[in-house]
Amino acid sequence: MKPVRALAAASAVFAALLSAVPAGATTPAGTAGTPSPAHVSGPASASGAHCRDYWFPVTTGPESKTVHREFGRLCTSDPAKLGKQPVQVLIHGGTYDHTYFDWPYRPERYNYVRYMTQRGFTTLSLDRLGYGHSDHPPSLALNFDTAAHTTHQIVRYLRGGALGPKFSTVVANGYSMGGLTAQVEAARYHDLDAVAVHAVGHGLLTPRSLLRLGTFVYPALLDPKFAGKPWALDPGYVTNLPGKRTLFHGPKGTYDPVQLRYEERLKDTMSVTELTDITLKSYTDLTKRIDVPVLWEPGRYDKIWCGTTDDCTTDPENAGEDRFYRPGVLTKYVVPNTGHGALLGYGGTDYLAGIVDWLAAKGIHGVR
Repeated sequence: MKPVRALAAASAVFAALLSAVPAGATTPAGTAGTPSPAHVSGPASASGAHCRDYWFPVTTGPESKTVHREFGRLCTSDPAKLGKQPVQVLIHGGTYDHTYFDWPYRPERYNYVRYMTQRGFTTLSLDRLGYGHSDHPPSLALNFDTAAHTTHQIVRYLRGGALGPKFSTVVANGYSMGGLTAQVEAARYHDLDAVAVHAVGHGLLTPRSLLRLGTFVYPALLDPKFAGKPWALDPGYVTNLPGKRTLFHGPKGTYDPVQLRYEERLKDTMSVTELTDITLKSYTDLTKRIDVPVLWEPGRYDKIWCGTTDDCTTDPENAGEDRFYRPGVLTKYVVPNTGHGALLGYGGTDYLAGIVDWLAAKGIHGVR
C-alpha cells in the first residue's frame, strides 16, 4: 500500500473509533454527560502520534449541578489498538497545561506522549479545570478535591466506553499539582490500576520552599499573555513572574537553557486556592488509602519538594515519604540530573524509561 493510501486508511480507522459514541452506549454512572469532539485553536500534538481532542463534561463535586468542559487529547500510535492498549491519564501541574507532557521542543527527547505511544500505550493529556482549553470557573472552586473528582469522572468515561472502546487498564501519571490530583483520586475512588507521580510529596512547608513560591507568582491579569481573558480578572488566578521559570529546573548543566524560552511562552496559570490546598494536603495521610502500586519519582534537584537541601538524595522530606503509604505500595526512584520539572531536564530520558520499566514490573505492558 502506498504511504498516502496507508495514512488515509489509518485516519479512517481512527475517525471511526474516536469520532462519536456508538449507538447504544451509555453514560457511566456518576458522570455529567457525554464527551464530544473538541475543535480548538493552537498547535497540534508534537508527538507524531494519531491524536483526537475531546470535551469531557464534568462537575466540580458530587452535589454540583453546573457542568463544565474539561479538555483532553487522546493519542495512540495505532488507532486499531485503542482499548487493547493501557491508557495513561496525564495530569499537569500548576502554570502548565497538557503541553507539559506533549512538549514541542526536541520532542524526540522531551515529549512524553511520543515516548509512550511508541511503546504501545494510549495517552490522554488533560487540561485541568482552570487551565488551557478547559473552562475557567471562579478560582475559589479550584482545589484538589475538585481536580480529583473531575479526573474520576474522566476515568469513568474511559472505562465505560464513552469514547468508543472500553479501556480496561487505566494508569494516572501526575506532575506536581497533577501528582497530588492523582493521589487524591486514587485514594478516594479506587478506579485506577497504578499511579505514577513526580515533583510532589509530603511536607511542603519548608522556609525555602515557601519563600520561593511566594516570590514566584503574581496576578494573571498583570501578565500580557493573559490580557483580554475574562477569567484573568479573577484575582485568584495567578501566573509566574517573568524570569522565574528556573524554579522548575536544577542547577546549570542539568537542563538545556533553551527550555526557559519555551517555559515562558507556554506558561499557564494556577489558582491561589490550589497553592493553599497543596500545602494542606501535603500534611495528610490520605495516601494511605491508595491500594494500587505507586511510583514516586522526584527530580534529584527539586527546589520545591526537596527545599531543605535542594537535593532529593539527602533531603529529609524524601527520606520520610514511605510512611505516608501502605507497606509494599510505594516504589521510590530519584531521577538524576534534573529538577522539579523532571521530564524537561537532561534526566528526563531516565524518568521516561523508569516509568515503562516500573509498569512492566507491575504487569502493565504496552501493546504494539
